[in-house]
Amino acid sequence: MVAQEVGAISVLAHVTDHAEGLATPAVYGIAVDTVVGSTIDEADVFARRITQLRSYLGAYTGAFREGDVVYLSGRLVHIRGRTRTAPSALSSRPGPPPSLSSPTSPADAGQVRS
Repeated sequence: MVAQEVGAISVLAHVTDHAEGLATPAVYGIAVDTVVGSTIDEADVFARRITQLRSYLGAYTGAFREGDVVYLSGRLVHIRGRTRTAPSALSSRPGPPPSLSSPTSPADAGQVRS
């Protein structure tokens, strides 16, 4: 599986599934309602594909429940498996916050493999 960071985005979203949010990393199902800011082109179109929030911060573990509306800001990550493309996710992890004013911010660069 390969996870490629493609930019930064801030959104208002509602939580659709909190079943995997009880341990770190927490994984929540989400549906984006509004794009507040982004470093990618056509963010509104791309936002429809964001279906997960992955948080490596303990503060978000067990923090949200299905139906909650949350403000999220983080790195936009496109996840690919060996044979198919998985849903896009918003990734929140320790480090400098992503810069919405600079699409090439050092905080947004890199590729994560698992």
